[in-house]
Amino acid sequence: MKKMIALLLCALLILSLIPASALAAENEILDGRWLCADIQGNVTENTPAALKDDFGLYVNKEWILQAEIPDGETSAGSMEDVIRTLKDRQIALLKDESLTGHDAELVHKLYALVSDWDYRNAQGVEPAMPIISTIRSIDSLEALTAYLYDRNNLLRYYPLVMAVSTDFINPDIYITQIGTPGLMLSDSAEYKERTQAGELRYALREQLGTYMLQRLGLSEDETARVIENAFAFDTLLAEHIKPQATHYEADYFTSLLNYYSPEELEALAGGFPILDMLQAYGLKVGQSFMVTEPDYIAALPEIYTEENVPLMRDWMTLKAAISMTDSLDQETSKQAEAISNAIMGVSGETSEDDDALGSVMGLLPVPMDNLYIQAYCTAQQRQDILDIIEDTVAFYRQMLESVDWLGDETRAKAIEKLDNLRIFAVYPDELGDWSGLDFAGPDEGGSLLAASAAVQEFLIALLSDSIDTTVDKDEWDQLRMQTAQVNAQYNPQNNSINIYAGILSGNVYNEEMSYEQKLGAIGTVIGHEISHGFDTNGAQFDKDGAISNWWTEEDYAAFQARAAKLAAWYDGFIPFESANYSGRQVQTEAIADMAGMKSILAIAAQKEDFDYDAFFRQYATLWRMQGSYPYLVTFVAKDTHPMRYLRINATLAQFDEFVDFYGITEGDGMYNAPEARVAVW
Repeated sequence: MKKMIALLLCALLILSLIPASALAAENEILDGRWLCADIQGNVTENTPAALKDDFGLYVNKEWILQAEIPDGETSAGSMEDVIRTLKDRQIALLKDESLTGHDAELVHKLYALVSDWDYRNAQGVEPAMPIISTIRSIDSLEALTAYLYDRNNLLRYYPLVMAVSTDFINPDIYITQIGTPGLMLSDSAEYKERTQAGELRYALREQLGTYMLQRLGLSEDETARVIENAFAFDTLLAEHIKPQATHYEADYFTSLLNYYSPEELEALAGGFPILDMLQAYGLKVGQSFMVTEPDYIAALPEIYTEENVPLMRDWMTLKAAISMTDSLDQETSKQAEAISNAIMGVSGETSEDDDALGSVMGLLPVPMDNLYIQAYCTAQQRQDILDIIEDTVAFYRQMLESVDWLGDETRAKAIEKLDNLRIFAVYPDELGDWSGLDFAGPDEGGSLLAASAAVQEFLIALLSDSIDTTVDKDEWDQLRMQTAQVNAQYNPQNNSINIYAGILSGNVYNEEMSYEQKLGAIGTVIGHEISHGFDTNGAQFDKDGAISNWWTEEDYAAFQARAAKLAAWYDGFIPFESANYSGRQVQTEAIADMAGMKSILAIAAQKEDFDYDAFFRQYATLWRMQGSYPYLVTFVAKDTHPMRYLRINATLAQFDEFVDFYGITEGDGMYNAPEARVAVW
C-alpha cells in the first residue's frame, strides 16, 4: 500500500505542474472566438452561451453542466454513450452460456481465463517470469538474434515492424510492408524537444515500468537502469525515424512507395539479418517489399550491434513488462490502472466486465464480431444506412459537377471515382472463419499469455498465406473491419465507405429519430466518410484504390491552395495554454467534416419543410463531449480529428444555410464572411 501511495503521489505531481488556468477555472477564450467547451470544468453556470456566438455551447451547455465522466474513463459524450451501449451488448454476449459454436467456445474459454480471478491470482506473476528471465539472460548479439528467431518465446520485440497490407500501387495484391517500430513517446520529435504530451507519455511508461519491473523481481537499482537504457535505445531509434509532422505532408503517401526485391532489401539492411528475421517472425519471403522509411532500415546495422545489446535487452524488458499489466493477477492489473488513471486525470476504476471485454476483444475480434452480428444486427438498420448512402452519393455527384474551380478533365475523374465507390454497410453477408484457432482454457492449465501467443501465431499464419495473393476488394475483411466498433471509415485502398453496426445507437442513430435528426447525425457521418475520398490523402488514390495522379496540374494546385487555407485557419485555434494546434494534422478530417456537411445540406435543400433547427441541433449533439485535461493534451498532440467543439462550430460557420437560418451576421461569433471561409469543397 505504501508503494501504491508513493506511485500515485508521483503521478499526481505531474498534474500539479499543469497551470491552473489551463485546467479551466477561468473560462478564458484563448483564440478570441470560442471557448474550448470540451475540457471538463471549462464551462460554468456563468459562462455565456449565445446561439449566434457559440452554437455548440448553446446547444450543449445544460448537458455539459450535468455531464460526469464515468469511472475509469477519460471522456464523456454522445460517441462515448454509443461506446457504452456497444460494450454492454458485448458483455452480455460474454456471459451468455446459451451461445454455441466454435466462435462462442473460443470467446467463453478466453472470458473464463480473463474473469476467473481466483485462477489468475493463484498463478500470480509466474506466467511472466520465464519471459522476463529469458530476456534478461541475453548477453550478446548472438544470443539476442537467437532469442528473436525462437518462435517459442512469447514476446519478441523487433527493431522494425513487419506487416502485410494491400500494395499502394497495385491494390490487387497483398505485399509485405517493412516499417519503423512504435516509439514509447509516439513521435520522434519528442526526443529532441519534449512537449507536455511527451512528458505525460514518459511519466506513464516510466511509472508503469517501475511498478512492473519491481513486481517481477528486479531491484530498485536494476529497474532504474533498465528504464534509462530502454529510453536510450528508443532515442537511438528515433534519430532515424521521421517525425509525425511528415505524415501530414502532401507527398506523404508517395514517400512510402519504396519497393525492394528480397536481394535488394538484404543489401539495404547491410549486416542486419532482415530476411531471416522476417521468416523467424512467421512471414514468408514474397516477391517484393514496400519499405516505408528506407533510411531507417539502412541504419539498422549501426543500431543492431554488440555494443547496443544491453540497451536493446532493456528496451525489450520494459516493453514486455508494460505489455503484461492486464495479463497477470488482480493486484498487477489494478495497480497498473491506478498509475495510468492518476497520470491521465481519470477518477475511479473501470469495471471488471469492461476489463474482461477489452482483453477478449483484443484477442478475438472476429469471433466476437460474429456473435454481435447474429445478436444485434437487423435488416432495417442496413436498409436505413443504404438509403442515406444512396442519397448522399447522388448529391455528392451533383456537388462535384457544380464545383467551379475544377476543370472538366479532373471533374470527370472525380465523378468516375465516386461512381466506383464500394459500399460496406452494417454487416457482412458471410461471417469470418476462425475455426483453425484453439487454445487451452483454465480447466486445461492455460493462461492469458499462452492464449495471446496462440492468437498471434494464428494471425501471422493468415497474413503469411496472403502474401502475393489477389485481394478480393468486394470481400468484407472482418479482421481489418470489425462491425462491432463505434466507427465508420473510408478505405482509399479499395475506394470503399464502411459503416459499422457498432456506431448505430444513441445520438448517432436510432430508428425513432426524425429524418432531420438522422441526417444531422449518421447522415453527416456518412457524408464525412465519402468525403475522405477527396481529402488531401484520398485525392492521391484513384477509383481502383491505387496511388495515382488523376488531377491536372492546375486543378491539383488549386486544391492544395484551398487545403492550405483551411490548415492555416485551424493553426490559429488555441484550445488551452501550451496547445500546439496543427492545422496540417487535422486537415483531412476537417475537409471531410465540411464536405460531408455540404453534401447533406444538398439533400436537405431538396426536402419540403425541412426542419433545419432539428438538423443543426442534432449535429451539435452528436459531437458534444467532456474530457480530462491530460487526455485532451495527448489528443491534440496526436489525433487527426479536430476537437469536438471545433467539429461543431468551425464546420457550421462555413455554410450559408446555417448562417441564414439563424440570422447570424457580421460581429457574431458564428459568422465567417464568405471570403474568409475555408471549406475545400
